[in-house]
Amino acid sequence: MTKFKWNEKGFTMLEMLLVLMIVMVVSSSVLFLISPKMKKVEEERFYKQLHLDILRLQAISIGELGYTVLDFPNNRTKYEGKMRGVLLFEKEFPKDIRLSSNSSLKDIAFHPNGNISDFGNFLFKTDDGEKRMTVYIGRGVINFEK
Repeated sequence: MTKFKWNEKGFTMLEMLLVLMIVMVVSSSVLFLISPKMKKVEEERFYKQLHLDILRLQAISIGELGYTVLDFPNNRTKYEGKMRGVLLFEKEFPKDIRLSSNSSLKDIAFHPNGNISDFGNFLFKTDDGEKRMTVYIGRGVINFEK
């Protein structure tokens, strides 16, 4: 059985609080520096997901031999994929992205053969400026540009 020794050297509460404060300051500064990068990654992920959802609707229209529509409702902070009036999916925009009212397109409609019914541009407003998504007539080739 061991006996406690009262003369052992150890850390005081003040020293532990000082070390904890230093760790918190360093970790908060790292989070402050990474925050803009995370915003950019979230924006890129949104555009990739939007592109995949457009291709998904095109594949559904070909496979089901029906019309599909990617619609941006009035609040312009989300988009919906529909077929024959039935909601297939709904996705929210990130909080700092909105569809501009200056967009020449308000929705994308696919014919049963997979062709797009109309062509034009979607303009997305972000904190970094506007980003344009161009939809070309025919098979629905999509191009993103800043």
